[in-house]
Amino acid sequence: MALCSTFALLCAMPVVQAQLAIPPAEAATPSRLAPLASDSPWLPRFDAVAAQLRPALAGSEAQWAPHFGGQWLTAADRARIAALLARSDAAFARTLGGGAAADHVVLGWQPPGGSDAFAALADRPEGDAILCWRAAGSEAAWPTTLAEAEDRQAHACVRVSYSVRFETPLWRAFLDAPAD
Repeated sequence: MALCSTFALLCAMPVVQAQLAIPPAEAATPSRLAPLASDSPWLPRFDAVAAQLRPALAGSEAQWAPHFGGQWLTAADRARIAALLARSDAAFARTLGGGAAADHVVLGWQPPGGSDAFAALADRPEGDAILCWRAAGSEAAWPTTLAEAEDRQAHACVRVSYSVRFETPLWRAFLDAPAD
C-alpha cells in the first residue's frame, strides 16, 4: 500500500523539463595535405607508382583499368573513371594528354602530432597518398586539401593505397568523383 501511495505521489508531481545547452557542432577542419618528406621510405614507392600510372591515365581503358581494380572494377565505376579522364575541361586531358611534360608530387595527410606521427606512419606496412600532376613548369600551387585535389582544374590527382604487407608489394589507384 505504501508503494502505491508513493507511486501516486510521484505521478502527481509536476514534470520539470531541463533543457541542456548543446553547443552547435563546429565545422570540421579539412585534413591538410603536404608533400612527403624526401627521406620518407614511401616516397620512392609512390614515385614508381606515378611513373607507371601517368601514361596509363593518358591511355585507353585497357591501360588504366588494371590500376583501378581491373576485373573487380564495376561497370558504373569504369564509366565514371572513363568520363573523368576524358573531360576536356579537366586537368587529366590538359596535363596528361598528348604526352605533354608534367611535374608530379606525392602528397600525404598531415597527421596530428607532428613529426612523431609521421615517423609512426612511415613504419606501417600500408600507406595512402595523393599523386598529383600539373603541366611542366606550372606555377600553380599544389593542393593542400583533398577538396582542392578533387577539383581537377589545375591538377590531375588520384588517391593511391599501397601495401608492403605481403611478399609482393601491391597498390591500387582510386579516382573519386569530386564533391558537389
